Amino acid sequence: MKKEARNFAFLSRSGADPEQASLLVNELKAAGANVQVFRGDAGMKSDIEEVINSVPGDRPIRVVLNAATVLRVTGAKNLHEVLSHLLLDFFVTTRSVSGVLGTPGQSNYAVRNGYLDAIARYRRFHRQNSVSSILPMILGVGVIAENNKLEGSLRCKGVYGIDEEVSTALRLRSLNRFESSDHIVVGLDPMELTKATQEAGDVDSFWAPDVRFNHTVWATKSQSENVSAGGGSPCILSLLQDFESIEAVQAMREHFIAKLSRMLMLDMDEFGEESRCIAIYGVDSIIGAELRNWTFKELLGLDISFQQLLGPNLTIIKFVEHGLTRVI
Repeated sequence: MKKEARNFAFLSRSGADPEQASLLVNELKAAGANVQVFRGDAGMKSDIEEVINSVPGDRPIRVVLNAATVLRVTGAKNLHEVLSHLLLDFFVTTRSVSGVLGTPGQSNYAVRNGYLDAIARYRRFHRQNSVSSILPMILGVGVIAENNKLEGSLRCKGVYGIDEEVSTALRLRSLNRFESSDHIVVGLDPMELTKATQEAGDVDSFWAPDVRFNHTVWATKSQSENVSAGGGSPCILSLLQDFESIEAVQAMREHFIAKLSRMLMLDMDEFGEESRCIAIYGVDSIIGAELRNWTFKELLGLDISFQQLLGPNLTIIKFVEHGLTRVI
């Protein structure tokens, strides 16, 4: 509704019978939305076709969100095939970060989750809008809410949880960034991983030795160091107060390059070409999130957007100029 959507069609095996589903439908209707609820199974093509045929012609289907927790592969495949003739603004599938991490003993689950990435990639190859949104465990609803042992098991593996409201916001973020990637991982935030590890105590981060997660592990360790040093280590701005302008520029430059070097596991010498944008060095969305948090904390609330961090125009020199505005 916040994005001005006013027409909704839900397909569920239980319809609007569950209390949470009924509350959602009533809230949407009270807010002025047109809501249709269909009792059916996405695993059956005929049920999907019935929904399509029942949607009014003056309100064509433009967005598809597949948030199923069972029959993910069959449901996503059927939705893709039945809706392939429609020009969709978005085709979004949601799946668990466990499929990325490769949780021991759950290879079949990982494969099912991986299929959702594959179908998003296939659709984009054929110029059909699609994105796979990869989320951490969602607390308070669904299978996690019904199984305390499962939640505890995931926490012991360093997996953190988010509530339903945050998960909705992350799905919307996936919509905003769908043009840049066929899948978006939003369940490996270094700050949240650090917090989860500290809260759980003895954590089995089975995925940490996997070289694919080197950047994530490095960013998490860096975040832990920042938290540990938070009490007595002065921020760079306090050290620059007594510097002349030229010295301040050099000190800020060295401080920032040292941070990039630790995060990206690159030698400081590799940052010699200061006219190159920092994204060239390998700053992705995960590194960008950690860098943005560090910048906000270290530079007294300096907020550099993801678009700037991952864009082609933010060089080391420009970052230094941004930072020095907090001193001058």
